[in-house]
Amino acid sequence: MCRSRERSVNNPGLLRSPRVRGFTLVEVLIATALLGFALIVMFGLHNQSVRSNVMARKVTDCTYLSQSKMEELLSTEWLSSTGRTGQLADGTAGVTTVYDSLYQPSAGGDPTAVNAIWEQAGAESSGQPSGSYLVTWEVEDNSDGGEWVQVWVRCAWDDRQFLGEGVSSTRHAMTISSYKFIDDGLATE
Repeated sequence: MCRSRERSVNNPGLLRSPRVRGFTLVEVLIATALLGFALIVMFGLHNQSVRSNVMARKVTDCTYLSQSKMEELLSTEWLSSTGRTGQLADGTAGVTTVYDSLYQPSAGGDPTAVNAIWEQAGAESSGQPSGSYLVTWEVEDNSDGGEWVQVWVRCAWDDRQFLGEGVSSTRHAMTISSYKFIDDGLATE
């Protein structure tokens, strides 16, 4: 007995300390499975984040285009002597949904698509993506005396990304409105 005890003390490889131990195969497999699951979840979140950023960019661009067209319409001169012509002319397109194009500029049909800086499709020079926004507007006389009108501007785009089977595109749109008063009182001599 003494000899075997001496051997184990002199040769530490014969006795194994319970504190020095590696991972078992089961522990490694569980850790790998958890890591794989976490990566799959992260890739899904990244995909959703990219899609949200694309949608936010489209909404921002559409807001800019709608506001700039509204400012152009509100700054158009309208005198009682000349009446409302051109961009401020009346019109009805038979709009039935919030995604339909409004009357102007092409009497209810889809107008020429523009990109985020008003370049028409096919004439891009700025490195911006090609035209994908349809900007239309409607003017409606809302007063008995014809002194003011309500103006709507709608910007629409088709979402062709992340489509399901059998879906060609999804149309999104936003509409802003304002009032324009006759400029007779503002005319300078």
